[in-house]
Amino acid sequence: CGEYRCLFVHVPETAGMSIEHVFLRLVGLTWETRAPLLLRGNDDPRLGPPRLAHLKAGEYVAHGHLTAEQFESYFKFSFVRNPWDRIVSEYKYRGYPVKIDFKTYLFKHLPAPDWTDSYCHIIPQYDFLYDEGGKLLVDFVGRYETLQADFDKVCARVGIPPTPLPRVNRSLEEARPRTLRELRKQVRRAIWSREREHTFPHYSEYYDDESREFVGRLFRNDVEAFNYAFGERVRSAAPASS
Repeated sequence: CGEYRCLFVHVPETAGMSIEHVFLRLVGLTWETRAPLLLRGNDDPRLGPPRLAHLKAGEYVAHGHLTAEQFESYFKFSFVRNPWDRIVSEYKYRGYPVKIDFKTYLFKHLPAPDWTDSYCHIIPQYDFLYDEGGKLLVDFVGRYETLQADFDKVCARVGIPPTPLPRVNRSLEEARPRTLRELRKQVRRAIWSREREHTFPHYSEYYDDESREFVGRLFRNDVEAFNYAFGERVRSAAPASS
């Protein structure tokens, strides 16, 4: 967001759309006119992932969306989530609970590395925020587990009043679909809403020892970099630089 000289690196499944809606309102845009903030689809791999909202920190310069000088001067922030919780959220988001159990999803249906949005959603959070040399590329890393409190810190840093994050999914559900794509999204959200009544209240209840260890290995860098542990409820803030 050039007007506020900040850059939000949106890691999938960390409530990023709620944060995006705050900045859309600040600059006078709507979800329908969001393209100027790179919140749009993309059909050219040379420009980044299928949804430009999910550019990794290092890709903004590499793919020509920002100059190196702009990237260096902006306040860069992101949010992360317990990886065991994040993959359960992705399992629900894709509508799998009405088809297969969680363990089957993990061992047989995780997307393979490819240029797809589904694969982008399971890329380790570490890969979004660190370069190949292990350098953290953003200035602040908040946590999904303390979302509002950490977003208040972002607001203070960019010079805006503390702003409650909206419940974006609810507002989108209430909108009337205007295209087949929007209708499909609403059907998926309706399935997810219906299945919530039949899912466990805490992510840890989806796991057995084998699946817990599998996810821990898969997202080892996330666990180590952001100080996460299996079964936790809320812990201390994620590491942040300057």
